Amino acid sequence: MSNEIDTKIARNEAVVRAFLKGWDDLDVDACMAQCTEDMCYLNQPLEAIRGSANVRKMIARIFAPAKRAQFKLLNVFGHDNKVITERLDQWDWDGSNTWQLKLAVCGMFELTEDGKIYEWREYYDNHNWNSGGGPSLIL
Repeated sequence: MSNEIDTKIARNEAVVRAFLKGWDDLDVDACMAQCTEDMCYLNQPLEAIRGSANVRKMIARIFAPAKRAQFKLLNVFGHDNKVITERLDQWDWDGSNTWQLKLAVCGMFELTEDGKIYEWREYYDNHNWNSGGGPSLIL
């Protein structure tokens, strides 16, 4: 049984890593390929964004002004169908090849039994996001 659990955790961590690589590549399709149709995206303390069409719209809105992004994983922990990430999300908004925004983030991902992200919660300082040039996170 332990091997089955380890396999599920490894699969889930790989799904989350693929989702985050989509952010590094500014590729909304790669991100959404890891998600369910009825997923929920919650940036604390903002209102939840529900449904893959709305989540896709929000991710595309965030990508639009970005010239480059890097989601540097500091820690990744899996347990059952949950994966938590501690990250430094870095953004180049003006194409100067420097990071105008470095945002410390903890993200909690919950996955279905077949390994798709159905809930994604982010915890970070919204003031840092806004003052660092981040676009609006309200649909």
